[in-house]
Amino acid sequence: MKPTSLTAGRSTRLRSTVSIAIVSALLLSTAGCGPTGKRIATAPVKGKVTYKGAPVTTGTVMFIPTTGGPPATAEIQPDGTYSLKTYDPGDGAVLGDHTVAVTAMDLPAGTPEDPVAAPTMLVPPEFGNPSTSGLTATVVEGDNALDFDL
Repeated sequence: MKPTSLTAGRSTRLRSTVSIAIVSALLLSTAGCGPTGKRIATAPVKGKVTYKGAPVTTGTVMFIPTTGGPPATAEIQPDGTYSLKTYDPGDGAVLGDHTVAVTAMDLPAGTPEDPVAAPTMLVPPEFGNPSTSGLTATVVEGDNALDFDL
């Protein structure tokens, strides 16, 4: 059965919902790591995420400061690019060293018999956990271009 625009739309919404749920869980795990009510200086961070040389076409990138502070997140665009947000769109991440997590899954369009088909992981699951990803980044003043080839 060919996906209709209705099932494709559902798949996109479900993919976004799952990504938001994963990021929310990671954000909650870092809650309280920084000062409340104060904004810490940030710098713009943009880049591209690839897996085995090909762009990752959907997912989420998260930077978690190693010394505490608010994490930064970004939705991966269809061309593999991302632009981090801590407080406001495009403001980047707090300055300093970070552990990085990348989650990416493809949620196929469901069918009436199986409205929620199992997602396909686009990158190995260890990249979705900052403790096991092995990914790090340093954010400095000014523009930061940080690509990740997984």
